[in-house]
Amino acid sequence: MGDASVLQPAWDFLRDHLGSFVSSPGFILSAVVLGIYVPGVVFSVVDVFVAKRMTLRESLAVYWRAMKWYSAVYAVALPVFVFVPLPISLTAPEAAPTLGVFARDLILYFLLGDFCSYWWHRIEHQVGWYAKRVHRVHHVDRPPLSIWTAMVVHPVEGFSVFVFFHIYGIAFSLHPFTFAVAAFAMTAVTMITHCGYRLPVYDAVFAHAAGHDLHHSNRKPTNISVVLSVCDRLFGTYQAATYEVERTPAAALAA
Repeated sequence: MGDASVLQPAWDFLRDHLGSFVSSPGFILSAVVLGIYVPGVVFSVVDVFVAKRMTLRESLAVYWRAMKWYSAVYAVALPVFVFVPLPISLTAPEAAPTLGVFARDLILYFLLGDFCSYWWHRIEHQVGWYAKRVHRVHHVDRPPLSIWTAMVVHPVEGFSVFVFFHIYGIAFSLHPFTFAVAAFAMTAVTMITHCGYRLPVYDAVFAHAAGHDLHHSNRKPTNISVVLSVCDRLFGTYQAATYEVERTPAAALAA
């Protein structure tokens, strides 16, 4: 099987079932929303029914505090993207991206998103008036965090970090398939960084929950990135962190 055809079945499936929606910005927004809800629901189930570290009411309370406005925005925006002609659209070719181009763009998406969001997050802590009026909304939550804490953000911060996380797809012309996968994956990672669980394979690649718990505990900002730990290591804000409680989904199931 040639490199060019590896992703073709998946792309054909999306084109066959979604039609012209794959060329709409709503397609990418939907990928972002899935990146919030898929890990959000999975880890909420683990929190409530497996690890039992919070009640269903507590989990729903954090969810509602985090998502009531963002979910409403998506519920209004989606019909607009579907039914209202828009002046902008994505180019949706018949051919899927080659595996090499897909992998290249996915890696660059994460590296640029990590770099830009790292420096923006660092600025959020350094500019006093912004930290008190905007970024403080996110830092009201203290460990142990819920995965929904990732979305407990001021609307100004919600918009700004959205732009920086997805800057590669916004600034460069990407195949819609690549853009959607990258948008989903980037969003899911920023959610999982707040989950509170040790995930050995995940933790070896991405910014992990123990490090971000430390970020929410320290007065001096450390472990600033919620995507990778590359920038924290390069620019002197990395601090080693360990899980105070050995909490993994697998361990909870065995308990």
